[in-house]
Amino acid sequence: MTLPVFVNKHRLILLSLASGLLLAASWPARGLPVLAFVALLPLLMVESQMFGERSHRRSVDFFMHAWLAFFVWNLFTTWWIVFATIPGMITAVVLNSFFMAIPWWLMHVWRRMLPKRQGVLPVVFFWLSFEFLHSKWDLSWNWLDLGNVFAAWPSWVQWYEFTGTSGGAIWVLLVNILLYMLVKELRSPGAKAKRVRWFGVLTATAFAVPLVLSLTMHARYAEKPNPVEVVIVQPSYDPYQPAQTPTEAMQRVETMVALAKEALSPHTRFVALPEAAMPDGIWLHQTGQNRGVLQVREFLFQNPQLSWVSGSFTYQLYENGQEASLTARSVSGTSNSYDVYNSAVFIGQQGSFDFYHKSKLVPGIERMPFFTVLKPIGRLVSALGGTAGSMGTQPHRGVFRAAPGEPVVAPVICYESIYGDFMSEYARRGAGIIFVLTNDGWWRKTPGHRQHHEYARLRAIELRKPVVRAASTGISSFIDQRGQVIKKTEWWQQTAIRESVNQNYRLTYYALQGNVAGKISVFFSALLLLAMISRRYINRKD
Repeated sequence: MTLPVFVNKHRLILLSLASGLLLAASWPARGLPVLAFVALLPLLMVESQMFGERSHRRSVDFFMHAWLAFFVWNLFTTWWIVFATIPGMITAVVLNSFFMAIPWWLMHVWRRMLPKRQGVLPVVFFWLSFEFLHSKWDLSWNWLDLGNVFAAWPSWVQWYEFTGTSGGAIWVLLVNILLYMLVKELRSPGAKAKRVRWFGVLTATAFAVPLVLSLTMHARYAEKPNPVEVVIVQPSYDPYQPAQTPTEAMQRVETMVALAKEALSPHTRFVALPEAAMPDGIWLHQTGQNRGVLQVREFLFQNPQLSWVSGSFTYQLYENGQEASLTARSVSGTSNSYDVYNSAVFIGQQGSFDFYHKSKLVPGIERMPFFTVLKPIGRLVSALGGTAGSMGTQPHRGVFRAAPGEPVVAPVICYESIYGDFMSEYARRGAGIIFVLTNDGWWRKTPGHRQHHEYARLRAIELRKPVVRAASTGISSFIDQRGQVIKKTEWWQQTAIRESVNQNYRLTYYALQGNVAGKISVFFSALLLLAMISRRYINRKD
């Protein structure tokens, strides 16, 4: 079989693969985001041909091609999950690509049911609804939200302070749709020059106007001086090799204290450490007896201007008939139970201690999806190698403040930092600076830790707050309110860095209102679905 014959025979499959590969090639941290503006064109061409052949093709045929495109994208951008969990990687790639195909399939079904309305614009509403709803349920995995494509190029999306990443998704989708309409017009018999020029100008305008607006905002944005100096400690301990003895745990805390001391200045206000940096878990009813906490308090006694913000596992004990939470685990041989939390802890002066519990948990790792429903079959899930329970959470975001008039810190733990809408509550609760505490060593030296770092730059823009990112093995960094990296560490480097960043307590539109585009899209998608259902009912009645 010659190459032209092969290409012609498998044209639709090759176009679907092309969309997936172009999306992967556009992705941070080393991709070219401009490719995203043409990445969906091949998939739109697949849909167009299948719509034209709808008399002898089923809608599920297009669904399978869309699933293939998004499967390739997911596989090539998130394959690194395999270093944390092989079943988790397979599940994430298969399910997430399946969910991504649904909005495109709905658009195709809409066109088949209402052939006189041949526009593909409904895919914008369906896609934004998918991203919004996908962030709200137990199988949430918004790593590949389309607007994240610009994470490494923050100067292109300064208007995220109004729209969040949904604005980037709209931008990418609209340019792809307009480009598709231009190509379709060029390929049509007897193409009219006037229509070609119209679509050409419209496509160029849709691409250029948001870009110019953002570059202008980037050039004109000026931070108001309100400095606070922070030291980030990057201990670089292998997450797969926790401290084995109390002595080793104490040595690790001593090392972190020593690293902090080397970087301190008389003006340093905070020391920030990564997720789970405290090697001994902390029982919340015995914080004053924890060896690591005592070591930190001794260090703070010598440096009274400091506060210590670190990740740690914490435990809440329920005893003597005390009402336990749904996520509580039994203490063997007793009537007691306890909760396990992935927490951020604040250790300040005069014995002050505060905590925040991670509340956006990683599905399948920190929480069994639909835990309240599936809890009775937890033992079976555990026997099959899954996560049978859930860590504890808290209903609202918490902030840390050493004292009235002192800086207010948003403690964000790892996975939470990919959810802009979720993080906006920290701003509404008064935070002026964001601390992202994370442990990215699970994925080894892969694109995973680089992508995670770049996403934090988008949170800085959305909330217009500086980000202090403390990562266990790298990349730790200081990020300003425009999403620009001021200073960062290298991968797997045991070090500490110091920098001053400007607090900002002004609330952006996005911080106040959240994902407005997503909410509006859910409303319009519901109307479209109602119209489709009504049409189907009318057709059956006829």
